[in-house]
Amino acid sequence: MGPMATKLKNNDQQGSGWAGQSHWLRPARLSLYAAAFLAIYLMLGVFAVVHYPHGTDSTGHSLRPDFLAFWGASHIALTGDAAKAYELESIVEAERTALPGYKGVCRWIYPPTFYLLVLPLALLSLLPSYLLFMAVTLLGYLTAVHGILLTQRLVTPGSWLLLLGFPAVAVNLFKGQNGLLTVALMGAALLLLQQRRPLWAGMFVGLLTIKPQLGVLLPIALICGREWRALGAATVTAIVFLGLSTAVLGIDSLRAFLHGLPVFSAWAAQATDLLTVTPTIFSFLRLLGVPYAPALALHGLAALAVAASVVWTWRKCGEFSLRAAVLVVGSLLISPYIVDYDLAWLALALAWFCGYAARHGWRAWERETLVLLWLLPILLVPIHSILGLQFAPFIMLAFLLMLLRRVHAETGASAPSGSLDIAVTGRLDGGQ
Repeated sequence: MGPMATKLKNNDQQGSGWAGQSHWLRPARLSLYAAAFLAIYLMLGVFAVVHYPHGTDSTGHSLRPDFLAFWGASHIALTGDAAKAYELESIVEAERTALPGYKGVCRWIYPPTFYLLVLPLALLSLLPSYLLFMAVTLLGYLTAVHGILLTQRLVTPGSWLLLLGFPAVAVNLFKGQNGLLTVALMGAALLLLQQRRPLWAGMFVGLLTIKPQLGVLLPIALICGREWRALGAATVTAIVFLGLSTAVLGIDSLRAFLHGLPVFSAWAAQATDLLTVTPTIFSFLRLLGVPYAPALALHGLAALAVAASVVWTWRKCGEFSLRAAVLVVGSLLISPYIVDYDLAWLALALAWFCGYAARHGWRAWERETLVLLWLLPILLVPIHSILGLQFAPFIMLAFLLMLLRRVHAETGASAPSGSLDIAVTGRLDGGQ
């Protein structure tokens, strides 16, 4: 361990667990804050039941609009041609079938792999189907993140409150989205990789093709970590999964998905409401008025730096907690299109980093950064309404830099050129 690592270990050590006992973020306070958030969610849930007595309000808007597309696609596939779900007119008609008073529009833009998973949803009516889907995915999220806490020896009575009170959970539940499902798959993949079960880990990586934009860095990390068996299992699983979904839903579904991607990308780049809840550098630039091509190019440059940081971490760092946290945050930063419900992935990075910091000591401002990350999913819209900016990617970049500084201390080596090395090696810890 080099001198910088020694400094890191000795700097600001204030106990173990989620936070040191002498710091204002004591475990008892964390539990209290999380309980307060849960109480707020419960009140919002009661309001929703009153305000949306038949699934819609007086203006025809639904509480769980995104899930309508899941149910609608399932309904189309079970009653006719699955490929028609990618046609706007057909999916809107199916959504009206679920909620006759609904006046909104939810596009179906998911790959056939996710289509296969939601195929049975329309066997139930909308409300039971929604409750079952959200219960199963919530259980998967809790299992995965609790598993990380167990490996990090961070399980306390209050940890359940923190998991359930995490705002990204509420965002997924109220929107009826799949963020908790992808957390479960990513968490399981990394936990199994840590436990040296590469074939099972690779299978879960392959299943993440339900959300391809979140898995861009996974093959790169596996190659850099020399996880050849996991990479092989992931490749086979992805191919079989795509083949099975195509066989069940028809080749026309795959063609319709591929044909619709540029159409959706063009729409998403102009939709202000969507950009407001898209926590990416691309969204930040588009909301500033930067044209599409330059915004995408600048996002791409930042994505290359993020990818280089993941490569460096997985090649040089032997500490799995840091590897996992860097990969998770990098996966959120590299795609130009993720949405607020995808920020549920931050639970994985927070759990791994808290375990690492509990063992090696906390540094100044780290816990405050984690609080911002925990709150991030519900801060997107309020901050944008005040400032007109999308600030979320910069909070995640700050977290990535914090992680890379720890990686630098672990490896005793310099970061690769062009991968945020100045910020990593500079003094960012300041007094507190």
